[in-house]
Amino acid sequence: MQKVVVDQIGPAGELLRDVDPPMREEDKNRLLLEALPGAVTDVMAGVRVIRYRDQVILKKQVTHLGKPWPGFKKRIQIPRTWLEVERQASALGLRTRFVGIYHYGGVTIFVDFDPERYLRQKANNSAAHVATNDLYQAQVNGQFRRVDRSGNVVTSIRSASLQDYLTDGYESHQPRLDVFRQFNSVLFGMGHVDAMMAVKAMHEDRWPDRFQGEWPGFFLEYEFDRFVRTEGVQGLVEFQKVKAKGRYDYDLVFKSGATVAFYGDLKASDVVKQESPGNDAGNFARCLAEFGRFWYVVYEHETVHARDNGDVATIAWNEWRRSAGHLAPKGYNPLSYARRFKESVRFTRMSVLEVNDANAGVVLGDFAQGQQPDGAARALKVMIKKRNVDNFLIYSEAVGQSAPSRS
Repeated sequence: MQKVVVDQIGPAGELLRDVDPPMREEDKNRLLLEALPGAVTDVMAGVRVIRYRDQVILKKQVTHLGKPWPGFKKRIQIPRTWLEVERQASALGLRTRFVGIYHYGGVTIFVDFDPERYLRQKANNSAAHVATNDLYQAQVNGQFRRVDRSGNVVTSIRSASLQDYLTDGYESHQPRLDVFRQFNSVLFGMGHVDAMMAVKAMHEDRWPDRFQGEWPGFFLEYEFDRFVRTEGVQGLVEFQKVKAKGRYDYDLVFKSGATVAFYGDLKASDVVKQESPGNDAGNFARCLAEFGRFWYVVYEHETVHARDNGDVATIAWNEWRRSAGHLAPKGYNPLSYARRFKESVRFTRMSVLEVNDANAGVVLGDFAQGQQPDGAARALKVMIKKRNVDNFLIYSEAVGQSAPSRS
């Protein structure tokens, strides 16, 4: 089979391009035994495993998914034989781990795939997926966990942290993400947000965009800014409505005390959208080069359009705007914005997408070319397609979703 040049991760988390190196069974055993003092090799249900304390580790090499998939898509194969190992281990009171081993150069990263979903599906040579960004986050931070779009819990662990992880469970202190966890409980708890309620609340507080037709995004900004100020967490993140001198013009300013650590943008998107809206690629590239990472915080919502209910809400909104003193440039029109006006929305899911050195090429690759295919200049936008989200996702939460355990 022809070797394919794909994403690889270097010691500092840098993105490299090379083929996947082959790994023998003894190589996989050696890497695990070196990371886990006291572990031993064993055979269970005819399968070679690693035994560590009360845990049975089944392992496969992490490799590229194969053509025609992009270079960041990686996986391990889970054979049906692992199910019998898990059954026997469980009968002995042992915990089974499905572990992927990524090894390139001097970098070793272990990926712990929660086996629950694969056991329910009875495996049958299933593929368990992991992305370049998962490996990057583990190499830089030691441990990294996320829930992928299919609901799988994927934990990536730098080699030096594996013993602590298997002994003490997952530990990740991310106070900036804690801000959004807390805000989610407020926003998701609102249920269906009525347009008139939202715009009147913004008007009462003189929010600058209270008369805009795309009110859900501005209401999201308004609520988040109010939350940050009420909770006093400006030392972690600020919402900037008006660009401050010397700052980039992005919504979110992530802080380390009084210092800017990096920037981000807060986005609202209908759940049916296939892309996360982005920013001008030129400014974005400069910001990324200066700070090393950028967060898109995307809130998805279910939408009820006023056009589907006789435009009653659109007429009420336009009448309210007139009564509140808004002067429409083209004069009063009770059906202004009727095609797109949203009667209500319900925020149901949020994602934090990190763009960094290991994945920026996916969204900025065209920017280096700087022109249309026909040679004309273009102002490129950074757009993250849903099919690529797993290579950017660092946190997600949905209405009714239980948080993954820390074990």
